[in-house]
Amino acid sequence: MGDEHAGVTVTGVGTVGVPTTEAEVRLRIESRQPQPGAALREAGQVVTTAFEVLRTARVPDSDVRTEAVSVSPNTVWAEETEQIRGYDAQQTVRVRVRDLALLDRLLGELVDACGTALRVDDVSLSGEPTEAALAEARESAVHQARAKATDYARLTGRTLGRAESVTELSGVFRPPPPRGRMLAQAGSMPVSPGEDTSTVTVEIHWSFE
Repeated sequence: MGDEHAGVTVTGVGTVGVPTTEAEVRLRIESRQPQPGAALREAGQVVTTAFEVLRTARVPDSDVRTEAVSVSPNTVWAEETEQIRGYDAQQTVRVRVRDLALLDRLLGELVDACGTALRVDDVSLSGEPTEAALAEARESAVHQARAKATDYARLTGRTLGRAESVTELSGVFRPPPPRGRMLAQAGSMPVSPGEDTSTVTVEIHWSFE
């Protein structure tokens, strides 16, 4: 590497808290019947009920998405053979809830209406960072990178020069929120919104004087 490229390249990370503003709920509807058609029909009836609850709660159809549908035999080993004891029908649905104030009541209404055929597999809370939050994260990332570069310059007996290049590596990274698994049961399901995080990572090359 020539003198014109002499310097140090470091990364810096800046993280800020972001209030959560919406949730993604993953629902799973299950039915077990002796015949596959019966299992599929029963699961379909529960799905229809769940959709009615969501529409009554004014959740837009565009925020409700079927993720997967399956019908499979439920088997058991008996007398050294695999025997079919029924058929399981499942549908998984993802629901975007934009108003967190309605979330606990909505979960309660879903499980009340759908009974034990419904599972709430997970609830993920998230929030969109504001431009001010992103600017704060970037400033923090640059300060951290500068501190690292200054340390390297001091440890190698050099003087830190100017920043020659800056690359934002990851943009905004949001760690996965904690996920829980809940069985259907009557009543509301209180949810604490807490806070999400936004992280900016930068890579900066500083020259040495």
